[in-house]
Amino acid sequence: MICQNAINYTFQQLLKVALPGFDTSFFNIEVLESGYCVHFGQASITMPRMNDAQWQAFLKGEMKPCFVNNVAETGQIPLFGPEDNPFDIITPSFAFLSRYEEFFSDETDAHGRFSYQDSLVQKYNLVEIPIVDEYAMILRRNLCACSPEMFTPSPRKPKIVPTHDIDILYRFKNRFQAWKSIFGRDMLISRDMVIVKQSLQEYRKWMSDDFEDPYIQAIMEFATREHAAGLEPVFFFKALYEGENDATYDIRDVRLQRVWEHLDKEQGIIGLHGSYESADETGLLQKEQERLDEHLAPFGRNVTCSRQHYLRARLYIDEYFLHSLDLWRDAGITDDYTLGFAERCGFRCGTCHPYPLYDVRHDKVTDIIEHPLIVMDGTLFDYMKLSVEEAHTLTQRLKQRCLDVEGDFVFLWHNHTTTRELKPYYEGVYLPLIQN
Repeated sequence: MICQNAINYTFQQLLKVALPGFDTSFFNIEVLESGYCVHFGQASITMPRMNDAQWQAFLKGEMKPCFVNNVAETGQIPLFGPEDNPFDIITPSFAFLSRYEEFFSDETDAHGRFSYQDSLVQKYNLVEIPIVDEYAMILRRNLCACSPEMFTPSPRKPKIVPTHDIDILYRFKNRFQAWKSIFGRDMLISRDMVIVKQSLQEYRKWMSDDFEDPYIQAIMEFATREHAAGLEPVFFFKALYEGENDATYDIRDVRLQRVWEHLDKEQGIIGLHGSYESADETGLLQKEQERLDEHLAPFGRNVTCSRQHYLRARLYIDEYFLHSLDLWRDAGITDDYTLGFAERCGFRCGTCHPYPLYDVRHDKVTDIIEHPLIVMDGTLFDYMKLSVEEAHTLTQRLKQRCLDVEGDFVFLWHNHTTTRELKPYYEGVYLPLIQN
């Protein structure tokens, strides 16, 4: 079973969601033979606990849950635990928060990523439910019912957090590439004259000023729109030189200075988009972080947040593979935004609240705060193959579920998915998401 450190870690996170701003050191949790006893002041409450066999059954996706209403009273959530009292909210919460299943699974996709198909949220149909946060709300209700004079929680204000991975800085690198893109792809492949006309207009603007490239202007528009909406966006840039593996632009490009000046004005956060190989090569992520720091020095920026390219987080325990927790720590990363499924939108970590990651290898809490990714644009149209209307419905539902549990709706929209055939998704899905 999970150890005392893991129990304390999980219970503290549940408390932070249940009672935001409350001094959680006021609580003490005791492990009993068949449950947990939570002490606070002169009062206490008890909760059941899975035994070893039940824990193993849960991890295999074989445990049969019972169901209760969710916090919004619009649906139901599953409860797990002993058959006579399936109300263990701590043990399953640890599994989701710590990513326990990923530490012990060597099943990966072509990019070395833990797959949604192998996850507990898939096995228990929980991908659209912030289950840990729902459990925290159950804990809140129980504590308030037990000692109403002691607990008057002030709900946390949820946040919409738009993020943007700058995989590609510009559409038009030179005239030859521009014409190849317009006539080769737009005219011969897409065969959409509306798109061709739009591309020609973008090309003319670029010819007069290469800063008018549509992908660069998309970054500027993101920052302006989101700042006007009262949001604080995060932009992740690669820190590569031309010719290096995975380099689609050069960090020394003079146009980036103008972009960063705009982001500085609009109060956008700048983070590192770790290259594809940085998840595999010792010291590479640290090198990229130092390089980005150097180029952002004129703006007084210190890069401490990151997201891996292709969402390549590796938590599997194996002597032949580097571990993402070690790479992030060595690079001075304090906030990560990687943990979401590429192939399915939803709650990979069971929560939409930022929280410290747990190192299962050493049974200890890390200093790295995870900001779980809930929605990625490419997931909607490349993986799930949703129409604009279907994507709008799904993203609004997930957004509302984040708001219901007072969490953060973190979503990713790329700067190169705002025009041409993807423009309807930008207008019909992205724009509604940034509205409070």
